[in-house]
Amino acid sequence: MFLVLVISLGYLFVVLGLVLEGFTYKARPHRASKPSVSSDFGFSVIINYRNEAQNLPALLQSITNLNYDDAKTEFIFINDDSTDSSLNILESFKSVHDTISMHLINRQVKSASAKKDGITQALEIAKHEHIICTDADVILPQRWLMAYEKHYQLLPDLHFIAGPIEMIHSNDVLSQLQHSEMVALQMTTIGGFSIRQPFMCNGANMSFTKTAFKEVNGYKGNDHISSGDDIFLLEKLAAEDVLKCSYLKSQDAVVKTLPKSSWKEMIHQRVRWSQKGKSTKSTLNKLVSFQVLMMNLLFILTPFLWFLSRLNNVQFYSVLIIKIVVDVIVIFIGNRLFSNKKWPIYLLPQLVIYPIVVISIALKSLSKPSWKDRQVEL
Repeated sequence: MFLVLVISLGYLFVVLGLVLEGFTYKARPHRASKPSVSSDFGFSVIINYRNEAQNLPALLQSITNLNYDDAKTEFIFINDDSTDSSLNILESFKSVHDTISMHLINRQVKSASAKKDGITQALEIAKHEHIICTDADVILPQRWLMAYEKHYQLLPDLHFIAGPIEMIHSNDVLSQLQHSEMVALQMTTIGGFSIRQPFMCNGANMSFTKTAFKEVNGYKGNDHISSGDDIFLLEKLAAEDVLKCSYLKSQDAVVKTLPKSSWKEMIHQRVRWSQKGKSTKSTLNKLVSFQVLMMNLLFILTPFLWFLSRLNNVQFYSVLIIKIVVDVIVIFIGNRLFSNKKWPIYLLPQLVIYPIVVISIALKSLSKPSWKDRQVEL
């Protein structure tokens, strides 16, 4: 079948091509600009939260462990109508750590997106030109801010930087699968930056300048969509000047986040992620999503098509080999940056289970997802 050949080869060249580009990617000046030697550098870190009492202590502990000058940093926390003890935890932390600059503000509802409202609101009081966004359920590495500063100093004309994310994994299939999936997402993300067609990033680790945000009118035009505070801003800034967008490929900058604890929670989260693609302008984003969906669907259907004699032996084995080889290479390469020595142990169940997860996400995407007791607007 011709369609089988197209899907298989498309998956091979699109996905593997991006990952190989990501593996060889090195940020370098695209113009004749000298690295900055400015000592007057600082960051305003923006963190939106809603009912994160369980996760905030780990985040706050990682903030105290940051290897960076407190005088050059401020943290702006935006409360999105939390009903738990999140605010009390932050207030207590602020009272004890008086050397850390913290602003605790409440979200002013102006759009369908809490994070977009929070970021826009925080920018009004942010004192630094360089902004970093992260989430309340992450753990920050010690040299996180130093890695961003070094990148901005190397490429002083940048107006957007995407940072790496890693799922914390344990000895179970669910967390290992989420870790491998995130590895694949990060490698294709880096590949997009490498070919100067950035199409994806993660709001839990990204940076931009206030000036650039204002120049593209922030989230105007997509603030009716609940999610997408990351990729829609990236799209705008890449359209303004893609050479000023970069990926911070450094182990010092890897932010770690907890995996979902149940299959249902994981699928719901991925549904929110996938539905952002409906509103994206990136052809590459849509192409990668389509290839992943179709190849996983084909992988599931291939045994049945072969049994019904709709595929011959060559087609049958070609699909299986291409899918398995590409996935193994992606995970292997990705774990050179996101270290997980136990991934081979869980490889086989992941290869069998993940296609089913992908199809489940696609079917669930036909309805509106919810997040933290709220309907997600698309």
